[in-house]
Parts: sequence; C-alpha cells; structure tokens
Amino acid sequence: MALTIAEILQGSLNLVFVIISFIVGLTILSKYRIYKKRDYILIGLTWMGICTPWLHGAITIIVYFFNPLVIESESFITMRFIIAYTSIPIIVLLWFIVFTDFLYKNKQKLIVSIIAIISLTCEVLFFTFLIIDRENLIGYFGAPFLAIYSPFMRITFMFFLGIAFITFLMFASKSLKSTEKEIQWKGRFLIIAFILFTVSAVLDSIAIFLTQPFLIVMNRIFLMSSAIFFYFGWILPDRLKKILIKEK
Repeated sequence: MALTIAEILQGSLNLVFVIISFIVGLTILSKYRIYKKRDYILIGLTWMGICTPWLHGAITIIVYFFNPLVIESESFITMRFIIAYTSIPIIVLLWFIVFTDFLYKNKQKLIVSIIAIISLTCEVLFFTFLIIDRENLIGYFGAPFLAIYSPFMRITFMFFLGIAFITFLMFASKSLKSTEKEIQWKGRFLIIAFILFTVSAVLDSIAIFLTQPFLIVMNRIFLMSSAIFFYFGWILPDRLKKILIKEK
C-alpha cells in the first residue's frame, strides 16, 4: 500500500508535533524540581496528553516504513483508537485540578468530582463500545490517517475540547488582569496557544484539511505554534521576557 503525499505529510508532521509537545511537556514538568509545585507536573502531563489524538498517527507513519501491512491489522487499528481517546478524559481531569487550584478553590472538590464522574463514564462507555462493535460504535479509518468517528466519539471529543477551551480562556484572562507585566504576557501567550490549538483541532475534523498538502502543512504549523506559545505561557524565557517587558 503506497501513501499519498498528503498522507506522508500528515503522518510526518504529526510526529514532529508530538515530539515538540513532549519536549514542552517534559520541560514544564521538570520545573517541579525547582518550584516544588504539583501544578508543573499536572500541566506538563496535560500538554503531553493533549497531543494524543495525533500520537497514533505519528506511530502509524513510523510503523508503516517498517511493515506497511501492520497498520491494516485489527489489533493495530484498535490500539490507535485507544491511544487517540482514552487519555483525553484523564487529561481534562488533570487540567481541572490545576484550574481549580487557581480559580474556584472553594469549589474544587465539587468541580473535580463532577469531571471525574463524566470522565470515568466516558472511559467505561468507550471500552464497552470497543468490545461490542468497534467499527459502528467507535469508528474506523477511511484512509491511513483519516479516522471516521462515531457520534459518541465526536460528541465527547467536542465536549472535552469545549470545556477545556472555555476554562483555559478563563484562566488566561485572569492573568491579563494582573499588575505584573510578566504574568500579563504569559496570559497573552496562553490565549494564543489555546486558540491556535482549538482551531487546528476543529480544522482536522474537516475532510478537505486532511487531503490538501498545503492545508495540512498550514494546520500543523498552527499546532506546533500552539505548543511553543503554551510553553511561553508557563515558562517565559528570560531573554524573551527582557525583550517584551522592555518594549512594553
């Protein structure tokens, strides 16, 4: 089975995005050793986990060049759906722990408990549907990098993306109200990161963006940029901080 140029671009750029995201996530996570705050661990894990819908594509392009037949096997396809979905409810739960650490601390237990129940329910339903009828209740691949998701998958993906986007913006917007210029800049970078990521995720659900090489490259540039801006939003490099604050 030969891949098209668009498919090679999809798989290769997925791999680049995943690598960048893991570097960003691990770098943020490593700051725990300095600041001893659990939020650095949770945020690092959150960004690494948020890229898992693209991780299975990155794995696929690697496997393809070693053994193309493997990517068509039922076990490999099942594994791809597990990678694409199962970390999302967990990652959103981790994010809400961070979110309520900064906002709504007095309601943290209630909010986190509600998200935990929703996440657990989605995980149970996912594996139940996977066992009962994977193709109709979870989805299938119309092409090596084109996942056709069931209504359950689409609705829950959009739900988790939606609540994450709204709370991310709430969190970043609060930073803009700070009297400290550094925190203001971090808030700006986070807002840019969240918007770029959300736009990219939505565009990835539109078929034409998965078949046109130029659109694929453009969308992956948005994704990679979101990872970099996310890093700036949490760990603003001293060199960049001096430039921005001096100009301000």
